[in-house]
Amino acid sequence: MARKGRKRAARHLVLKGRKFWFTRDIPVAIRRHFGGKTARLVNLETSDFTKAMARRDELLAETTKLFRAAKEGRSIKGATDAILDLANAWVNEIQTSRADPHAWTATIFNRNPAHLADEDVMTADDFTEERADAVGQEHGDHARVRFINVVHGRVDVDHHLDSYMREVRLAENTKRERKSLILRFSNWAKVKGWSLPQIDRAKAGRYFSEAIAPLNERTARKHHGSVKLYWDYLIARGHVSGSNPWEGQRMPDRGRRVERGGKVEERPFSEEEIKTLLYSAYPRGMREAFKAQIHDAIRIAALSGLRLAELVTLWVEECPIDDDGNGYFDIRQGKTAAAARRVPMHPDVIEIVKRRKKGKDPQDWLFHELADERNAGDVFGKRFASYREKLGVDDKRPGQRRSLVNFHSFRRWFVTEAERAGIPESTISSVVGHEEGRRSITLGVYSGGPAWQQMRACVEAVKLPEPRKHDEASPHSINRGVA
Repeated sequence: MARKGRKRAARHLVLKGRKFWFTRDIPVAIRRHFGGKTARLVNLETSDFTKAMARRDELLAETTKLFRAAKEGRSIKGATDAILDLANAWVNEIQTSRADPHAWTATIFNRNPAHLADEDVMTADDFTEERADAVGQEHGDHARVRFINVVHGRVDVDHHLDSYMREVRLAENTKRERKSLILRFSNWAKVKGWSLPQIDRAKAGRYFSEAIAPLNERTARKHHGSVKLYWDYLIARGHVSGSNPWEGQRMPDRGRRVERGGKVEERPFSEEEIKTLLYSAYPRGMREAFKAQIHDAIRIAALSGLRLAELVTLWVEECPIDDDGNGYFDIRQGKTAAAARRVPMHPDVIEIVKRRKKGKDPQDWLFHELADERNAGDVFGKRFASYREKLGVDDKRPGQRRSLVNFHSFRRWFVTEAERAGIPESTISSVVGHEEGRRSITLGVYSGGPAWQQMRACVEAVKLPEPRKHDEASPHSINRGVA
């Protein structure tokens, strides 16, 4: 019985010489993620059985997580792909030898280049099979085949995806979404048995018809754009040749009857919806900690037209207020060149900003509650969506994934109210950071933009609606804010 217990305790442990090693078989289905290896081996650097068991238990937990990540297709931290590294190194060797075969041969054989005859000159291509055989002897036949495939470019569509994601400059949420859409195509191609070099216009068109065309227009554009931009990268880096097979793929004309009212678009909040969001009692079920940030943010948004990400990531130094009580929001970057701008601060939000700046350093966040969030805009957007829905402000239509009203509806409401107040489109565009209103040659090239007084007049022309009678006792006064 004691022997049986000792055997159970020693599972996954092997004594080699005077040191214990951890060993665990890698499931066949995920071995390609581990360079084709059949087992995970780790030198525990101890001859003490008790210490080896403790370290073994840690490694069991670590490898379980790695195996699960590999099975789900996620990135595997801590697991190196030896075969991929070898193959990529050999690809570089081939490119070097092709660029100057004479110099490469002299270096490899330690010969004087002057003594090399033309018939002696070689390239790394001449040794590829030999190198592949060596990989096969060390790692197995599966690894040999994979090495050959990578060297000759017969790789999966997502082979260069991690490199692409490291180079692309996008918000984290957008990167995750783009990677997911590219992986969806890659998995489809794997099922068809097609490698990256085999993807031509006909195959791309087939996928477009099967997987992209049936989607709603907004989602289809994202999906199509993701694979198209990935292909632009592959072409630019020389991983594939020829034209982009996604260029010119078009959504079919579905020939749907246009209903009365035309296409349903996301819209501004109505006056009643604005009143509900501004003056209603804080909804039950919402965390009290979110109250101040939501009440302050929606008032600033309604009276500035700022985008969600612009607003919730403001630094204190980007919200200066002078001794006369005049201030502005200094938006320093954004999605377009026009996004970088200064937006006059509405008189009705001055007290909110002053309260939020009090006691903070210049580069502290105005909305300090969101400073430690990985994606402040996404986190706050979800909190606001919950707030809005609990107050009954929603507009979901059949076939529509998103509500027609969301945080961006404050921006739409601001533009609508400024237009109704008679503010010129070019001035409104400058305030909200749009290029569209200034695209004519006259305004886009010759004009220096509207005067600061005109932009301030635009902001101050927007007024919040008065509370309803049953809202008048609401503590959420625009000037008092939320303590």
